[in-house]
Amino acid sequence: MDAPQEIARTLVIEDGVVSKSVRRPADLVRFVLVILVSLAVLAIAYFASNTANGIGTDVADALQKLPGWLLLPLSLVSGLGILILPVVVAVDLLVRRRGRQLIDALGAAVVSIIVVTVLAWAAEKYAPDGLWRAVNGDATRDQNPFYPLLAGIVAFCSTARVIERARWSILSAVVIAATFVSLVINGAFTLTGLLLTVLIGWAIGLLARYALGTPTTRPPGVEVAAALERAGLPVTVLRATRITSEGRRYSATTDHGQRLQVVVLDRDLEGAGLLSRAWRTVRLRDDEAYGGLSMRRTLERAALMAYAGESVGAPTPHLRVVSEIGADAAILAYDHIEGQAFDLIEVTDSDVRGAWEALRTLHDHRICHRALSSDHLLRDPEGQVWLLDLGSGIVAMSDLQERIDLAELLATTASVSSPARAVAMAREVLGDARIARALPVMQPVAFSSETRRVVRRDKSLLKALREALIDITPEGEVEQISVERVKPRTLLTIVAGLVAAYILLGQLAQVDLLQLFRDANWTWVGIAAILSALTFVGAAMALQGFVLEKLSLLRTFLAQLAAGFATLVTPPTLGTVAVNVRYLQQSGVHPAVAGASVGVSQIIAFFVHISLLFIAGVLAGSQHDFAFDPPREAIIVVAALALCLVVVLPLPPVRRWLFSRGKPMLQRVGPRLVAVAQRPAKLAVGIGGILILNIAFCACLVASVYAFGGTASSLWAIALVYLAGSTLGQAAPTPGGVGAVEAVMTAGLVGVGVDAGIALSSVLLFRLLTFWLPTIPGWLSFQWLTKHDAL
Repeated sequence: MDAPQEIARTLVIEDGVVSKSVRRPADLVRFVLVILVSLAVLAIAYFASNTANGIGTDVADALQKLPGWLLLPLSLVSGLGILILPVVVAVDLLVRRRGRQLIDALGAAVVSIIVVTVLAWAAEKYAPDGLWRAVNGDATRDQNPFYPLLAGIVAFCSTARVIERARWSILSAVVIAATFVSLVINGAFTLTGLLLTVLIGWAIGLLARYALGTPTTRPPGVEVAAALERAGLPVTVLRATRITSEGRRYSATTDHGQRLQVVVLDRDLEGAGLLSRAWRTVRLRDDEAYGGLSMRRTLERAALMAYAGESVGAPTPHLRVVSEIGADAAILAYDHIEGQAFDLIEVTDSDVRGAWEALRTLHDHRICHRALSSDHLLRDPEGQVWLLDLGSGIVAMSDLQERIDLAELLATTASVSSPARAVAMAREVLGDARIARALPVMQPVAFSSETRRVVRRDKSLLKALREALIDITPEGEVEQISVERVKPRTLLTIVAGLVAAYILLGQLAQVDLLQLFRDANWTWVGIAAILSALTFVGAAMALQGFVLEKLSLLRTFLAQLAAGFATLVTPPTLGTVAVNVRYLQQSGVHPAVAGASVGVSQIIAFFVHISLLFIAGVLAGSQHDFAFDPPREAIIVVAALALCLVVVLPLPPVRRWLFSRGKPMLQRVGPRLVAVAQRPAKLAVGIGGILILNIAFCACLVASVYAFGGTASSLWAIALVYLAGSTLGQAAPTPGGVGAVEAVMTAGLVGVGVDAGIALSSVLLFRLLTFWLPTIPGWLSFQWLTKHDAL
């Protein structure tokens, strides 16, 4: 704890609010941007490797044509500067008594050199040929694609913040640029490799700056008090209260006994909350990101809103001082309002009415607040209600922003009183027509973070408010307004489509599709397609059989298609379970019952699958020429998993963890299983659906083999290949088991006597019919079910 300081007539108390080093949010933002740029450079070099290598060659040729009188200084600056620069910067840091920052910079340089060296080694040993060519062109594997020393220098300069020292920033830029150009001219490294070297060093330097902190430029409390005195408000006591993402908060008392609330905006906090604000701006319609990238913008916004609120007579604290404190901070001093926030008191009808009257004053003059949480509503000793923290508001508000303000204040006042009282007071102050406009935007995503937390805790709050607003809505259809511009689900769908397209193109590139379809027997292809469609019928029956509630067979079938689409971006079982649980919930099934029903279905499906695997193995094993030889990698993975289970499961902590996780599931699944067992017809539908699902898959693989004239030791052998391949594919972390399923099934078909070329073609046709082609109707089903609130 910092000791109180007494300067002239001012007692300053700062309990550790101004620390010696700080983590600057802007550094984290820059780190994320550098990582994104690095990935973009790598992606461009990979997908357009010939173009990237051509550009690198052209740049190297152009630089080699520089006159000799310019090349010599470049070489000298590169060779000597890369050694002298760290020494000069280190001396400067020591002179300024920043030994801690010097140690951090040296550590970042060492880490950067190690990371780049390890990446170079990993690329040499394990990088695919395409990735190696993207980074290192046509160089042999023994040639380093990165220059570790350059990465270390960049990380050192970044952590030391030489950019803040004009002369050192110029020197560091010249040295790094000269080194970069010299290395390109020498031809020892590609342009892509050097760019990635610089970006990796920069990223590590930024991460070190954020993780370890940098010396603060925040003015201490004595300078804040001095700034207030220069503005005509000398204070006798200045006490730090808290620090937020918006700035430091102080409580001050003037020499006349007047109390102030002082907000200090520090340049150190620039960028705080930027990512969340950017996402909110992209996601929501008509939402402007308040705050800002710069301290100046935040200061101007806060001052504008304070003056606007006061000019229209709204009950907001009076802003007395707006001033800079040097180049790295600014202050806003407001009158302190005695009172308590709504979240700390028992709120009366008069308080709720006062809140609505205050908001009416703002809205009548087209000003919105945008953060009407309970801690921003305050009642003073005389019963007057005040609106605090208007700095996030907007002047000249839009219709949508006005509606959101109304909806949020309804939610806030309902949470501290009751929905009925909140709506009643709002109607009394604003009238039915005006308050009913909040109904279409009564959506948690539109509220401020504090109000969102409140409505999440009380799930019935918004439902009660919507019902109350519907009762006062004029006759006619309720207006529909979509607050979200981009929904996370839509974004996920787009990403899933891109991932699926990339994986599909990569697999199809391995085979000549024209020749594949030219050689196929279309009768068997048609049979395989019908059997593929039958698997979704079986999946729908398997779900319906374990749900006692009545479900639409058509919608259940569409849900299984949507689940198949979901497996594009998830492991096989995870996507199916998530979609089915969501579908049952939207169909009116209680969430706990929905989870239990899907759990029962998955457990029965597992035992049926294992039973069929055993039966197929016994029947196929009776064939004298049967030989199932899965890939060595699959055997290693399965053996490793089995060994881990043998070693880990006996451990008491693991058993306790499994028991704690498994007991609640069994408690939910057990009663559901008993209830289904008492309905033989339902149980028959469920088990029958699981059998249809597995048998149709097996038959589809058989038809795919026959489509190319393949033969095997027996039909049971092909069935065993599917059952074993799908089981191993469940353990693969890739979407839909892509890669693992194809490898295991191809090797399995070869092992049971199918020609290698026919085996590969058969598996590709099987996966095309059962996994890839269904994604098109699956995507359409996903969209249709989502549109009709069935998913």
